[in-house]
Amino acid sequence: MRDYRKTSSPTSMMAELEWDTLELRRKADRLTLMHKITSGQAAIPEQTFLQPVRRHSRNLHSKAFQRPTGKKDCWVYSYFPNTTKDWNQLPQTIVDITETKAFKKEVLKQHQNTARNN
Repeated sequence: MRDYRKTSSPTSMMAELEWDTLELRRKADRLTLMHKITSGQAAIPEQTFLQPVRRHSRNLHSKAFQRPTGKKDCWVYSYFPNTTKDWNQLPQTIVDITETKAFKKEVLKQHQNTARNN
């Protein structure tokens, strides 16, 4: 791919190369860190930052957490509130994966399928 014209579209190049967007890669990385936290593979104590949901519903998987709340944007848009929201939306089959690389691969695959269907 050697298209250096001013009119070239980086978006179309990324689509042609089948690269994931930066947004998707960041989301997958955040969810992968959350997976490591919940499985004890990261040096971040789960109980300090994450509280399990009190009531499970059919829409939540068994490892869902309460979304931390706050009033300051610096907290509301930080790692734990954002990632908890995305984590709770994952299907049970993905959350149950024990191997980190397989987890990340499934997260990317799920989001790619979702993006194609929209």
